[in-house]
Formats: sequence, structure tokens, C-alpha cells
Amino acid sequence: MAKASEKHRVTSADVARACGVSRATVSYVLNNDPRQTIPPETRERILQAAQKLGYSPFAPARLLRSGQSQLVLAVLPFEQVDPALARSLKELEQRLARHDLTLLSYVGMHPSIGTTHPSAHITPSVLLSYADQDDPLVAAFLQQFHAPILHLLGDARLEEQIGAMQAEYLIQCGKRSLIFLDSERKDVQRLSSHRFRGVQQACLRWECTEPVLRTLPSSREEARTILRDTLASCDHSWGICCYNDEVAIAALAALADENITIPHMAAVVGCDNIPLAQWSLPALTTIAFHNESALDPLIEAIVALSRGETVTWKTQKTLTLIKRASA
Repeated sequence: MAKASEKHRVTSADVARACGVSRATVSYVLNNDPRQTIPPETRERILQAAQKLGYSPFAPARLLRSGQSQLVLAVLPFEQVDPALARSLKELEQRLARHDLTLLSYVGMHPSIGTTHPSAHITPSVLLSYADQDDPLVAAFLQQFHAPILHLLGDARLEEQIGAMQAEYLIQCGKRSLIFLDSERKDVQRLSSHRFRGVQQACLRWECTEPVLRTLPSSREEARTILRDTLASCDHSWGICCYNDEVAIAALAALADENITIPHMAAVVGCDNIPLAQWSLPALTTIAFHNESALDPLIEAIVALSRGETVTWKTQKTLTLIKRASA
């Protein structure tokens, strides 16, 4: 019976033989040990040989040797990762790699208690949680890793600020009747409710009528009906605050189908400033997150936690209104 051939895993001993040096010297170079002084030409020869042979560190051995995991696990209990969050995770992944840390993402609703998920078999040094801190199932899921946790989900005040910024801009543009368009997705209802509350607070401050809450269906035909019927209930032009840019772009399409002029009869504001926002017709006014100023402190906190240090860290995000033709 034919037997599958097993490919030999390249080890540090193979690199040592190829270079004619000791295995300890190879280990010093490949682990970038600052306590050892290796001649530059020897270091370069070892690195080139490792690359040519296809050497990669054996993670279990490294973990046993150092006593520290190089993994950072991001827990994202969403049905999908929105474009803005995906960009942030990519930047975070690249920045952590400079510190020899590997970012892994677990996307999806957390499993029920008592079930085993593949992520339970890894040993992260730090957890990045985008989940609701008050959810007991989330708390139980995270505790199984016995690792420090950084909570990255925006707090209620930040989410309310998003809705308030959308509403106040539309009110200043002369839109005294506002709609908040919610997403059908169940995984973002907590965020959406906070943003709607921000719209309500802005309307109260500006002495406007109570905003209307509507869920925008994923069906284009149903979305047209919802918007047509809602806008027909008032003689004034409307301002439409949307949970995110995807909802806003869908709303723009449904409004165009109904020949509702934008922004004269209905002005639309989204959130996230996704790449497609500038390409919608008309181009979408939206709220942008600026995380650059908060990224360095976040990286420092993750690196410190991975070393077993104690840190004090709080989510910091700056919001900016990007004005375009939709409002």
C-alpha cells in the first residue's frame, strides 16, 4: 500500500550544517538574542541560509523555550467584518508583526458554553475583544484563555456622539425632521441603539420633533417602500442618519429609484467613511474614525501585556464629519 511521503521540517540544525556553525549560534541569530554578539557576516550568512532552506520557527518549541506566547487573539462576535474595521485590523496586524507578535482573528458569534471552538486550542498572550463587556456568555468565552483582555468596542458615549454629529449637521442644514435608518443585522443592534439615542438627544437639544426609527430591509424593493411611505408622512424635507455607510448607500439607491432628489428632499449621512462612500451617487457625507493617534498607545499596551506587565489603557477615537454631496 502506498504511503504518503512526509516532508522534512527544516530545523535550526539544518541551517547550522549549511553554514558550518553551531546550532547555538543559529539560535542566537534567528531569535535575535541581544545578549550575544555575532559577526555581521556570520549573521547575514545564517539568515540567507534560513531563507533558502525555508526555515520557519516551530511555534510549540518557541513557546516552551520562552514561556511567552507570540499570539494576539482578536475576538469579533459579528456576522461580518465591516470595511473600516477590516482596515484597522490589517494595520494592527502589520504593526504588531514588527514586535514579533502575530494577530489572529476569531470572527463570528461566540459559541455556547460547554462547546469547544478551535480557538480554544491556541494560547494567546493577549485578547482583543470587540464584544459587549456586559454579555455573560462573552465573559465566559474569554475567561477560558486565562489571558489579559483589552476591550476595543467603543463605549456608549462614543456611539451616541456619532448619532449626535449626524443629526446636528443635518439640522444645521435645515432638516428638522430626521429618520434613523437601522441595519437588519442582529450583531450590531447594541451599537445601533446607542447611535439612535445620540440622534434623539440632538433633536431634543435643538427642539426638533422626535426622530423616526426605521430598519432598512436588505431587499431593494422593500427598502423603496419603507422610505417612500416614511417620507410621504411629512411635508418637510427629511434628514436621514444611517447606522453605517452600507445602509446609507442602500438608502441612496432606494431614494433614487423613487425619484426623491438628494439632498433637497432627503439628505443622507452615513458612518465609517468606507472607500465606496466617495463613489456613491451622490457622494456620501459620512462620519470618519481617525484611529491613528490611538494606535501607538494600543500597540504599546499589547506589547506590555504580552510581557506580563500591567497597563492602563482606554479606547481613544477621533470623529470627523466628511462633507460630500448627499448632505
